Amino acid sequence: MRTQQDNEGSGRDDTLTAAARVVRALGTPGAAAAEPGYEQAFDQVEQMVREQLTEVGRHPPEHWRAALRKVREEERRHLPPAGRGWLATALAGGEMAAAVFVEFGCEKIRVSRVTGDTGDAFPSSDVLFEAEWGAPPAGDTSSAGAGNRAAGRIRRLFELASGEPTAEEIDRPLGRTLEQALRRLPEPPDRGGTPVVVAVRAAGWTCLERAVERLAPHTPLLWLRLPAGWPAGGPDDLLAPAPLRRTLWFAAAHVQPSTGAVRVVRQPLFPAGSTATVPGARSAGPLAEVRVRAPSDGGEQPRACAVVVTGAVGDAPADWHAVRADRLLLPAAGPATLRYRLDGPGRVRLLYDGGHRPESTVWSTLLGRLPRGLAPPLPLDLVLAVETAVRRRQGAAQLATRVRRAKAVVEAVRDGSRHPESLRVALIGYRDHLPLAGPGDTSPLHYRTGFRPVTAALRILDEWEPSPLHHDFATGLEHVPYELRSWQDRWRPGSLRGLIVVGSRPPHPHSRPPQAVRRRAPVRVCPDRLDWGTTLTRLRHEQRLHCLALVDEPDWMDDDGEPLVARWARQAWAHIGTQGCFDAHEDPRRVVTGLLPDTRSRTDDAGPSGLALASGPPESWLP
Repeated sequence: MRTQQDNEGSGRDDTLTAAARVVRALGTPGAAAAEPGYEQAFDQVEQMVREQLTEVGRHPPEHWRAALRKVREEERRHLPPAGRGWLATALAGGEMAAAVFVEFGCEKIRVSRVTGDTGDAFPSSDVLFEAEWGAPPAGDTSSAGAGNRAAGRIRRLFELASGEPTAEEIDRPLGRTLEQALRRLPEPPDRGGTPVVVAVRAAGWTCLERAVERLAPHTPLLWLRLPAGWPAGGPDDLLAPAPLRRTLWFAAAHVQPSTGAVRVVRQPLFPAGSTATVPGARSAGPLAEVRVRAPSDGGEQPRACAVVVTGAVGDAPADWHAVRADRLLLPAAGPATLRYRLDGPGRVRLLYDGGHRPESTVWSTLLGRLPRGLAPPLPLDLVLAVETAVRRRQGAAQLATRVRRAKAVVEAVRDGSRHPESLRVALIGYRDHLPLAGPGDTSPLHYRTGFRPVTAALRILDEWEPSPLHHDFATGLEHVPYELRSWQDRWRPGSLRGLIVVGSRPPHPHSRPPQAVRRRAPVRVCPDRLDWGTTLTRLRHEQRLHCLALVDEPDWMDDDGEPLVARWARQAWAHIGTQGCFDAHEDPRRVVTGLLPDTRSRTDDAGPSGLALASGPPESWLP
């Protein structure tokens, strides 16, 4: 027989240590009070002890801390238990087909049958019997009422932790309940072919440990001595040290942007060999994250199915086995991050703040609903024009603020699009005309970048340098529409085309400039006499261009500034931002609402079988 026990000590514990054992067994907030910084926990411990265990008396926090630390250190001496690791590995590795677990706690007895890893299923446990052994008989009404029952429970635990009951007082109820439990087994434990494991969840409770030694089956395969506590649901925690034999994956749907082809992809969560959290250990256990998107179901908060599967790398999706499935409420715009924790072989826990519930649809049905293809989504080509001219004293800080707002708008477009991989971004940086510039002397467009992926474009935007401000009331923005006239070959066929302008001053007028009344500086017409308004109108119609503007208004646009120039400037910005002209402090998600409704698939599909859509870097997903 393998053994994992160390029954040192045989005397009675002092009252403070016994009370600390009760606190640890009940899992009260005071159980954390052994650590510095938990002074508030002592008040709760003192209140419970003062009300239920008057003989313990009052003790200063340092005495409580010493007693709790003594109990905890004794428990830690048995973690991680080598016997438990051997047992879990034998079951998870298929060396042991099944085992019968007989668990003894401070209040309960439980008998379970645990089956090993069969290759098609992970280890699992079935509870055959569970009942209290130390509770008063059913007909005993001497402690009626919830308060009295709770007081009686704490009193019984304290007496047991103190070692007060005699062997006969423990053996009688413990043996009676154990006899009922063993009757549930298909064969006697001493003569059956299934090995028996005895687990005593009462390390340090000497009188109970000795009673179990007298009454438990005499030929167990393994004897485990564990800290006081009672995990709900069965002995699954004893399988936590078992390594995974097969990788656990997250399965999702992926729609090819160019063709609309649908396929199932997967991302590894926990590779083979991973082990789960060991209760009582210092580490919190392995966590894995995956980023997903919601399929389009027409609702404000769409639902999607998140499925964890297992299968070899070369297996087809039809050969995968579902380990866990949940129906989620996901944000309608932008990706969501799901976190999973490994609790044992084949047991994962979903950590997600959004609404979710178990999904009952089997994997084969979800897979069968997956269409072969969807109409491809509209590609999105976005031109971002940013004013780089700033006042000398504000310099790089003002441009950095403007760039940060521009990047936030682009990211809002990407996060709000149901197919962000179809987004491309081109950049145009414009500045002021030189003070004495004539027609055709210089172009105010000093930064030009063709269409690029979002990440690359935003990286280039961070490298821009500020340019000096030469004019109070206007800048060289009028050259941007003329630049876009030659872009017919750059747009993708059938793409949704957008222009987002981020700046402060409007473009120079083509003619008849407004009159400044408080400042001596005039409003100059464009040196090249560009009729930007007419050109922009043609672009909207001929190239189906959607235009937005994000404006940080200069001080002269206030009511006490230049009223005539301000009215002209607002009219100019309204003409530029036909689909929306917004203040620079506006929420970027609201800015792009006029652009996003057209980025859905042409069929406005209900999503590929309800599976969550893969998000994040494409290289992180495998077919």
